[in-house]
Amino acid sequence: MERDEIKRLNFLLQIYIDVNVDKDFSVLSKSADPFFILNMDGQLVYVNDVCETLLGFSIPELLQMRLSRIFLSTSLNESQTFFFEKGREKLTNFDAKISMRPESLMDVNVTAFPILFNKDVVGSYVVLKDITQIKKERQLLSEKQAVAGQLAAGIAHEIRNPITAIKGFLHLMARDYHGEPMYYDIVESEVARIEVILKELMVLATPIKKKYEKLTISSLLDQVLALMESQMLLNNIQVDKKFSFLEESILGDGNQLKQVFINYIKNAIEAMPNGGSILIEGSITEEKHAQIRIIDQGCGIPPDMINRINEPFYTTKEYGTGLGMPVSYQIIEEHKGKIDITSSNKGTCIEVSLPTFYKIK
Repeated sequence: MERDEIKRLNFLLQIYIDVNVDKDFSVLSKSADPFFILNMDGQLVYVNDVCETLLGFSIPELLQMRLSRIFLSTSLNESQTFFFEKGREKLTNFDAKISMRPESLMDVNVTAFPILFNKDVVGSYVVLKDITQIKKERQLLSEKQAVAGQLAAGIAHEIRNPITAIKGFLHLMARDYHGEPMYYDIVESEVARIEVILKELMVLATPIKKKYEKLTISSLLDQVLALMESQMLLNNIQVDKKFSFLEESILGDGNQLKQVFINYIKNAIEAMPNGGSILIEGSITEEKHAQIRIIDQGCGIPPDMINRINEPFYTTKEYGTGLGMPVSYQIIEEHKGKIDITSSNKGTCIEVSLPTFYKIK
């Protein structure tokens, strides 16, 4: 890129910061996760207070630094201005090591996504998360899920027997029922809905025997999209597939993984009640993991909700059970995978990372 062009983009980035970030219109809260803004030269041009605390440098010191002062050179590209084999034009997430004060290293999870201004990519937001803290949060979530699982097992057991009786007598009564058919249909559909909820409760409560087999990733995703095709057409949703893997495989339970991706795509559809586009990206990382990203154009998820989204029974939907996300999280964890969710007012990205078949072996 020509030097004059870089100067122009850096100038536009400063305008963006002056207009948006300093007036609290940023997509990120100043008091949320540690983040900084990076210009096209690899220079830090904005740093929030939380980042100052994490790195142990003052904000004036950080604003004199380049990316190469914080990240190990192995994480950066040849020009040392951005991350190794990561594009500025799209959201990217990976683990890396950073330098802190006093001179020490920290393992962090990095999320970088582009800043667009006047249709140009003028810089990047870079969000950091202490991996140690992430592990603590996952442990706490695991403990909560264990307690919720025991509760769910008890609830499901108590409800299952009477529901079975109600369903049986309902079918007997239907033979002699001559009233409005709609009333019977409503009762039957509601009983079926209760059975679906019970099934989800049992998935959360007790481990189900899984059938692990070699699965071609692209075929699995194509089958999921075929199942969701009618729902997407009804909701005026377009799908853009960008898979860079061909015959790579994972080892897993096909039905359970389909359940996960159907749930995430369904959530993406519901996030766009007026229609829109869903981007599904797929690639293989350097660590030989299959990385699948489902990106919608909805209004986004508030930060306080993202932190609770995998909690059992937590939902903001009028008819939601609060079980879809925690069940999906549990399935991916059991497949030795990871889930990362990032969101802004322009949409949400759910990223699923699963070890490939030869990685598992």
